[in-house]
Parts: sequence; structure tokens; C-alpha cells
Amino acid sequence: MHRASDTRAPWRARLPIAAALLGLLCALALAVAAANAAPTPPAEEAPLNPNSDPPSFVVIQTDDQTLDGLYARFSAYPGAPETRAMPNTLDLIGKRGMTFNRYYVPYPLCCPSRTSLLTGRYSHSNGVKGNNQPNGGYTGFSFRAAATHNIATWLQGAGYRTIHAGKFLNGYGDPPYDDGTSVPPGWDAWYGIVNADTHHYFYGYTLNINGQLSGPFGDPGSWTTREYGVRDDFTCPAEPINGPCNQVDDKMSEIARGEMLATPPDQPFYVQIDYAGPHGDFRRPAGPEPAPRHYDWFKGARHPHSRAEGFDEGNVSDKPRFIRDAPHLTPVEKRIYRVYYQKQLDSLRTIDDGVKTILDTLGQMHRLRNTYVVFTSDNGFFFGEHRLLGGKFLAYEPATHMPFLIRGPGIKPGSETGELAANIDVAPTLLELAGVEADKSFDGRSLVPYLEDEDLRSRRPILFESFVETNDVEANGAFRGNGGNASASRSGGGKATASLLAPPKDYAGIRLGPYKYIAWPTGEKELYNINKDPNELNSLHRDPNFFPIRNFLHRQMKRLTTCVGRECRETTPKLPLTRREFQRFQAKKRKEIREREREREKARRGRERNGPR
Repeated sequence: MHRASDTRAPWRARLPIAAALLGLLCALALAVAAANAAPTPPAEEAPLNPNSDPPSFVVIQTDDQTLDGLYARFSAYPGAPETRAMPNTLDLIGKRGMTFNRYYVPYPLCCPSRTSLLTGRYSHSNGVKGNNQPNGGYTGFSFRAAATHNIATWLQGAGYRTIHAGKFLNGYGDPPYDDGTSVPPGWDAWYGIVNADTHHYFYGYTLNINGQLSGPFGDPGSWTTREYGVRDDFTCPAEPINGPCNQVDDKMSEIARGEMLATPPDQPFYVQIDYAGPHGDFRRPAGPEPAPRHYDWFKGARHPHSRAEGFDEGNVSDKPRFIRDAPHLTPVEKRIYRVYYQKQLDSLRTIDDGVKTILDTLGQMHRLRNTYVVFTSDNGFFFGEHRLLGGKFLAYEPATHMPFLIRGPGIKPGSETGELAANIDVAPTLLELAGVEADKSFDGRSLVPYLEDEDLRSRRPILFESFVETNDVEANGAFRGNGGNASASRSGGGKATASLLAPPKDYAGIRLGPYKYIAWPTGEKELYNINKDPNELNSLHRDPNFFPIRNFLHRQMKRLTTCVGRECRETTPKLPLTRREFQRFQAKKRKEIREREREREKARRGRERNGPR
């Protein structure tokens, strides 16, 4: 036994060597095979959405809501608990996602703004330039490419279930151009408010439900008394006592919830909820009609801006003539629009409940982790800033600087960005997140890089433009009277206050860096440093120090007024220095040159003293 064991020992000793040689040969063979094979492409960068399934989307859009309304707080008396206008929106979307602090609408008028969100194009590019039909409004939209090339048609074509609930575009259902039974292309589930801008009903409205007219929902009351007939129970929408709940914004939240629940679990959806509030109606009191459970929550709240912040602005010598000619606000106007603002905040609480309903429904469906939720507004509203009441359509901050919050997979909770963004960026952003390509170019750009990196910045400007007509304004301006009629008292004919102050047609402007520049067709100009003057009280356009900035912005603005596609997305060169900055720069350079000359002279003298060696 020992002899046999001794004879096998050398062979056992050689086994590790053989195994090592075999491993080396295998590795060599694999290396040769890899060298002859096709090169492996580099791994693609992981998308923002970490989920494997396509994401769903919910876009919540309000009507005439200002940025102030989103963050409004009110205490009935010193030391009383604060009431926030939109706590659910801020906590469930803002704190769980990203806030774009510099989001603008280029054309602050209902139909053009909403069309830009749908198409990703400026109004001069998509062709829908006003509220009124036949060239503007729903009819103007329906015969242009915007109707068949928008976020709904693109996502529907990619297999998404598309759902719309609420107001669509001005003139929808208004004869003689539209009978309210049409369903725009791209929508699988359609609940459109008919005659939304003709009546502004919060009760008694008619809905187009997938092509069939239904309603009225509630009692519109009387145009004579300007009172609704029957309002919802205080317990709506949770536990109605005397019948169904019909307040329009509660109804839109209910519809959106039902349609989301009805979507097959394996199908992504796109939901757009266009709330009627906080746009005013033509019923008492001034402003919108909130749900009864929110009546007078903000009674006593003051105007959103003080006199020092531009309310009933005292010195308007730096403003264009149509504002310089405007009288100061009367006590009646101030009182009416203070009530209007309070009712807007009441109405926003109703919408805020709807936001919670939507988020709760997504959680119930186990879809919240793979859904992007957007909150924004189509345009703002003037509550006495620069002596303006009841309108929008101007490039000033209360009309153009809007809320934009977004939460969803991959977005850092509680993040904020100061990157300039606009409604033309919404469609390209959502399509990139969905992995869907559009069949038409965008004027806007995807915001996905800025969702990934909140510190990222660019010099892409935003254009302001307007093609507003007087009838656009009259149909959508101030509250039409309540006791002392503010509209009639100012215009003398019962027309909207804003129509008296309508600007010259076709103004243009630009937002870039800290600056906003506006050029009127009358030759008048305005220039503001928004970082230092957020209330736009002191125009810099006549200050020679800012002439280089003004001239640069004017050239960039002119380029954008006719841009289409890629040209609209191009970044600008760096802003020029102001005259004083340039003078300081020159003085610094001269000083540096003198110092270098002194050093050279000092070195030369040193060489002369030391002499040759």
C-alpha cells in the first residue's frame, strides 16, 4: 500500500499545474473570440424613470390661477392658525417632486396658452393666436395641425389610454361654429365642458361625454338675479344628503378618478384635468364659486400685493401709455376684487381636495410609483397690479409667471430649479419620459436633464408674444358687475375692465437671465431686472447703463418672434456687460497693463544696474 501510494504522488503534484495551463488556454481562446466578435456598444445612460414599464401621466391645469394663489396663507386674526390655499398640492406634489421657480407662459391668454401646452409650440408657430372663433378658439384649433399633432394624439398612438376632464378651449360648444358634440382627435375618454367660456357655470353646466351631450349638472340659476339655483350639500362630495354633488371642480375630480380606475392595469394612461376654477363666473359674489364646504375660508384676506409691491401703482411714468392713461382704482373696484381674490382662494381649496383625490387614487391603484403628476395654470390674473384689474394677456409677472410642480419616478423629492421653463416644454418633456417620438418638431425642449440635475442651467430664452384682439379681452376680462359695477364704472358700457386697458396688438418680449424686456408696437419699451425688481416697478429701458442689455435682448427677441423648431431652442451668447460694468472692466484691464509695464520697467532698470556679467 505504501509503495502504491508513493508511485501516485508525483502525478498528484502535477495536477494543479495542468489545471492552471488549461485555464490559461481557455482564457486565451475567449480573448481571441472576443477580439474577432463585433464590438460591444457602450451602455446607454439610465433614463430618469427607473421602472421597466412605461410611466403614466396626470396633468392638472387650473384656469387664471396666479403663483401667489399657490402659496397663499391666511390668518383670521393675529395668532390664529394659518390656513393654506393649497396644502395638498404643495405637500403631495411639490415636496415629493421638483418645483420650477421660473416657469412662464409665453402668451397669457386661455386658448393660446393651452394649445402651446398641448403642442409644444409657440402661438405664432401653431397658428392658434386668440380665444375667438373662427381663427382662434376651438374652431381655429380644430382645422390646424395642432388638433392632430399634440400630446394626446402622440401618446394615444403609442398605446396610452388618454383621458380628458374639464374645460378644453374657448368656444368649444359655442354656435354657430361648434355644437358641442365633437370629440377632438387623440382622446379615448372625453368629458368636455360645453360653453365653458360663454357661461362659466359652476352649476348647471353641460358635458360632452364621449360625443353625447349630458346635463345640466346642477341648477345654473338666473342671469337676472345672478344667483345659482341649488348648490351642493356642505357634506359633498363624501356624503351627499339631498342628491348628487355637482360643483364642477368636484365633478371633474370624480370623473378623473373613475376613468383612472377603469383603465386596464397593464395599460399606461395620460389624464388631463382642466379645472374651471379659479376663473370667475358671472354670479354673485365676485369671483369663482367654491364648493360650499370651503365658503369664506379666506374671508378677510387682503389683495395679494401691497401698494409697495405695485398694487394701484403710484408712479407709472416708466410704463407704456395705455397704463399711464389708466386712472387709479376706485374704492368700489378695490372692494370687488378683494372679494374676487378671497373667492379664488376658496376655490383653490376645492381644487386642492381634487389633487388629493387623484394622488390617493393612484396609490390605491398601486400606480403612484410609476406616474408623473404635473400641476400648473394656463395664465395668471391681475388684482390691481400696475392699476390693472381682471385681465391677463400682458407680459407682467402676475399674468405670465405660473406654478409648475412635477413629481414622479426618478425625481428628487423637495428639489427646486431656477432654470427658465415654459408651457412649450411640457409636451417634449412628457414624451421623452414616455419614450415616445413626436411626428412634428417642438419649439420647446425636454426638461428631463433639469429634472435629473437641479443645478443645471442654460441660456435658452423664453419669448413673450401677443396677438390679442379687443374682443378676446372683452369676453375674458373683469367680473361683470356686482352692486357697484367695476366694469361699467370704468369703461362706461359694462364691458370688461380689461378691454379699456387692452394693449396695442402684437407686442413681444423676452425673458433671459435676470431680465425681462418688452417691446410695444408703439415703439415704447420696458426692461426689468426681475431678480432685483420682482414687482416690475422700475423699468431700466431709459437708463444708458443698460442700453447694451436692452439692445442685445431686442435682437434676440426679434429672432424668436418668427422662430420654429430648433431655432426656438437655441441658447444665446452671454449677456453683455452694462456700461458701468464695461467701464470697470476696462479700468481693471488698464490697471493690469500699467502694473505689467511697471514690472517690466523695474526688471529693465535692475538689469541696467547690474550690467553685463
